[in-house]
Amino acid sequence: MTSTSKYAQYSFGDPEWDKICATIFANRPSDAPINVEHFRRQMSVNVVEDLKKSLPWIETGLSITDHKVPVDGAEITVRSYIPDVDSADTLPLMIWIHGGAWIAGDLGLDDSDLRILCTSLKISIASVDYRLAPEYKFPTPIDDSLVGFKWAIANAGLLRADLGKGVIVAGSSAGGNLAAQVALHAREDPLYSKTISGQLLQMPFLALPAGYPDKYKDDLRSDEDLADMGLLVKSFQTRTREMAGLDPTSPRLSPLLVPSLTGLPRAYIQICGRDPLRDEGILYAKLLQDAGVEVRSEIYKGCPHAFTHINPNTEASRKWRRDAEEGIKWLLGP
Repeated sequence: MTSTSKYAQYSFGDPEWDKICATIFANRPSDAPINVEHFRRQMSVNVVEDLKKSLPWIETGLSITDHKVPVDGAEITVRSYIPDVDSADTLPLMIWIHGGAWIAGDLGLDDSDLRILCTSLKISIASVDYRLAPEYKFPTPIDDSLVGFKWAIANAGLLRADLGKGVIVAGSSAGGNLAAQVALHAREDPLYSKTISGQLLQMPFLALPAGYPDKYKDDLRSDEDLADMGLLVKSFQTRTREMAGLDPTSPRLSPLLVPSLTGLPRAYIQICGRDPLRDEGILYAKLLQDAGVEVRSEIYKGCPHAFTHINPNTEASRKWRRDAEEGIKWLLGP
């Protein structure tokens, strides 16, 4: 298929990932049914175990605690990661929100990475486990993420955090969307409008194609160009988004529909070059910059969505993780 995206040069170009994609995605059906429970098991068991084997597994030098947080007559879990530091020391805080296409993912998905970030950067991390679709539809994940964010801010002392040393909201894929939404909501709330100092958005979902504004449609072609060339095949995206009850016209879902992006905290955005979400990330970085927001972004040529979880051992995967650490340092900097 001939590409129509102005960013098509990013779709290929990493020798390791060009070869991996040709192997693992070559004969995959583009219209397979989704078994939610199987997908959840795959994410919470297979992927997590592979990451534990591939990444350094940190068991010492930090404390990890699960906190039950009430929400809407139920409860969610926020997992805290606190590095071992002197008793008088306080830390910057990062609120992390996992991905999983709205229907899967849990606190285990990024556990290996968060242990590493906590101990290597000496930051306190609060990882939010929101309720999933199809049992809990939009906007429940957003509401739960906001509850988790506010809980972390209110309990900064418990988390050994000093809000004056920096607060980052961060997430991957669907979690990148939720992190961006938390930043947008905080901007409008006088209690939190000055709280967040940075956003780490990894391969973020930022809009539904049915809701793309006409003025941006020429900038948003990767959803079609890369529809069946990587992890996120078109049918999977369509069905998971239907399960989640996503509203393509709602600014509560799509940051691209928010009238103004001024006053948001600086952002570090990591974008996969072979990802249907690619052009959304590139456009959001540009719109933030146009609104006067400090932005740094990195595009990983030829790498599919979630490539760091598919194979953590490639050079691009290692670079992504190094870049994330440097991005966090920048977000916390002056």
